[in-house]
Amino acid sequence: MYDLLILHRFGLQGRPSKASVIKSVIWSPPAPGWIKVNIDGATMGSPGFGGCSVIFRNCKAFVKSCFAIPFGQVFKFEAEVPAAFLAINFAWKYGWHRLWLENDSSYVVQLLSSRSEIISWRVRQAWQRCIFQISQMDFQVSHIFKEGNQVTDTLSKHALELHGDPWWFSAPPFCSTLVGNDCMGRESFCFS
Repeated sequence: MYDLLILHRFGLQGRPSKASVIKSVIWSPPAPGWIKVNIDGATMGSPGFGGCSVIFRNCKAFVKSCFAIPFGQVFKFEAEVPAAFLAINFAWKYGWHRLWLENDSSYVVQLLSSRSEIISWRVRQAWQRCIFQISQMDFQVSHIFKEGNQVTDTLSKHALELHGDPWWFSAPPFCSTLVGNDCMGRESFCFS
């Protein structure tokens, strides 16, 4: 009460903070015939040593393949954007032309949704190839909270410790439990 009186003397209104909103987040598989790709980028610092990860799954939530790639010194968004390019390029290469890309970066989702030409000159050529490829596909892009993207989050953090570009055709042991949780539709929670 004493603290409120002091605040009032300075002309400040004491207002309680709003309670956090708890959101349920559940990873969902794509429709039959589609491939869902979740991507993520990670850095240790800004800029810092970075990497990205990509995981492709089918309508039964089975892992078709996944990979993690270290990048070196980058900013966070510089780790996210190439992950999208790589995912789309690999899907194109393997003939997966019904692709649903899901990411926890609003920037990447907006960039792919709008197909904007406003992009760094350093990635312009890759961006133009990416736009061509998704224009030839059945392509969707959506945002998912970080809590629903735990597999790629774990993979991208693993990429920070790698010295090569590992590719797996099933869930790697260090994230198989998280893949299992997604397959079973277990929910995670996001606090905002």
